[in-house]
Parts: sequence; C-alpha cells; structure tokens
Amino acid sequence: MPAKKVRQFALIPIAREKSRHITVVARLTGRPARFIVDTAAGGTFLDFHAVSHYKLRLSSASRKAVGVGAAATRMNYVAKHDLKLCEFDLSDTRLLTLDLSHVNAALVKARVERVAGVLGADVLWRHHAMIDYQRGLLLLSV
Repeated sequence: MPAKKVRQFALIPIAREKSRHITVVARLTGRPARFIVDTAAGGTFLDFHAVSHYKLRLSSASRKAVGVGAAATRMNYVAKHDLKLCEFDLSDTRLLTLDLSHVNAALVKARVERVAGVLGADVLWRHHAMIDYQRGLLLLSV
C-alpha cells in the first residue's frame, strides 16, 4: 500500500472584530498590516491609500474589476511586495490595490481598527484554507 502524503498547515491566529469581520495580522515591508479574511473576494487587495504608507510601488499594469454591489473600478497591481502571515510567505501573491475608504470608515464608526487590505479566495483556495473558529485559527497548507 502506498504511503499517504500528509499535508502540513501553517497556523495563523485570527480575530473576530466587534464589526463581526474576521481579521489576521500580516507583515508588509516589515510592518504590521491587518487584513480582513474574505472568502468571497476573488483576489487579495491592499487599500490604495496603504501603498504609500508601506512605501510600495505600483505596476503600470491595471485591470477592471467588479464586486458585489459595486460598479466596475480600475485596479493596479503592487509591483513587488513581501507580504507574510506569521512566517508564511505570500510574496508570490498578486496584490491588487483598491480604495477601501468606505470599509475603513465603517470600521472606525464601529470602533474597530482600520485594515490595510483584504485576504481573498485566491490565497485561501490555493493554500487549502480552513478556518477553525473555535480555536481562532486560519490554517493554510504549506
């Protein structure tokens, strides 16, 4: 009988905010960056206003995107980044920019700390994500 391949997972702490969003704390350019975990977001996004805060450069390439309840909007890619969740390297993830002012305004109104971005289904799907709500962990396949 052939040996079974055992999948290993990185354990990433998650928090449930007063706003009911699930967040993770990542690192970007060596600094903390909070992201909302959004299983319905097709991509991983950085708030357009956070680009300068983290001293990142945008690529000249852009694309149009449409989300639930939103009109089509133009997005740029971050040219190069070093996004990490704990020690889990996500620097190969295509990081798009999007204006998240409306999200952060709602978070501030709910007395929740602003977010730098959204961790989307592109990362969650590729790394076979599991969310353990009881233990407060996001599991990502290594």
